[in-house]
Amino acid sequence: MRYMVLGAGQQGRAISFDLLRDPENEVILADSDPDALEDVMSWLDDPRVDVEPIDAGSREEIRAVMEDCDVAISALPYKFNVDLTEDAIAAGTHLVDLGGNNSVVQAQLELDAAAREAQVTVIPDCGLAPGLAVYLAADATQRLTRVTSLKIRVGGLPQKPQGELEYMITFNVEGLLNEYSEPVIALREGELVTLEPLADFERVNFPEPFGELEAFNTSGGLSTLPQSIGHKVDNMDYKTLRYPRHGEKMRAFYELGLFDREPRKLDDGREVVPRELLTQLIERTCDYPEADVVLIRVVAQGLKNSVPVTVKTQIIDRFDRENGITAMMRMTGYPVSIVAGMLARGDIDMRGVVPGERCIPMELFRTELKQRDVQLEEVVRVTD
Repeated sequence: MRYMVLGAGQQGRAISFDLLRDPENEVILADSDPDALEDVMSWLDDPRVDVEPIDAGSREEIRAVMEDCDVAISALPYKFNVDLTEDAIAAGTHLVDLGGNNSVVQAQLELDAAAREAQVTVIPDCGLAPGLAVYLAADATQRLTRVTSLKIRVGGLPQKPQGELEYMITFNVEGLLNEYSEPVIALREGELVTLEPLADFERVNFPEPFGELEAFNTSGGLSTLPQSIGHKVDNMDYKTLRYPRHGEKMRAFYELGLFDREPRKLDDGREVVPRELLTQLIERTCDYPEADVVLIRVVAQGLKNSVPVTVKTQIIDRFDRENGITAMMRMTGYPVSIVAGMLARGDIDMRGVVPGERCIPMELFRTELKQRDVQLEEVVRVTD
């Protein structure tokens, strides 16, 4: 199979690494930065990798490369995903992406008819959350006939926290600030509601050494899940996991206006963009060489026929020292490459722009996770 991977950052690196485990696969890695391409090419050290120095705005070039591939994979920021969906449809090539923004996904869904006509499948939001966590949540609800509560809790954390924020950069800071500041959707008694980000704090306990963590509202984690399974779920929400007090500090920055993109004039006449300043400060403060961990917990409560049942699914995934791949790269990049492989092999045959929770065969998906040493724990128990 031949894959196009757009983006030579951390996720593009992880996706390419995972695809190349299959000796039959070939990868075309595309990016506008020749140094990044050379770095990943050297790290992969595999003759089945070709590089294409293409800018994300060069749509004719992107389409030309897509036409020669079975599946294209976007590891670029979500702002490119609508254009890439149009490009994939024009090229007649399947597409998966990391997603992360509700408005962008809705714009992609509007291209569903065009994708079906072209016999193309586009699956947005195939990363960690939305992505892996959403698939596990949808799968958990299949064990119940009615769901009263569905809670998704996800966090990428340093194994040994440092600094005032007790956080390390595990993905793009701009994307992090978007999650912390954009509107949050949830289901409350069957109704879709909008909530404040950095709010509704709760405490969640994980096995040591992590212990008691905090969870709070962030944007984008549910994506299309309320529309896909909302008919059988009364209450549904997504929260991000952090070490205690991190969220309260970020909330203070938010209320002080440090998330604002509009320039502010200082007393001496200089102008500063608060968000740009905050981004740089977080990058300097939270960029340190520590092993990371990704924590995922999904809890679905409800009825199986007339019996109260709780389904709890959990993943604790750590930095891969042998291959130099972070937990965040594993838990974001590997789900994307798994779904791309399913499309290339024909394991997914739905056409159009389709949310992953509606088309991914979960038994096979679980098998693929296990083959990558992802330890998925699940407990189903009758509750009082």
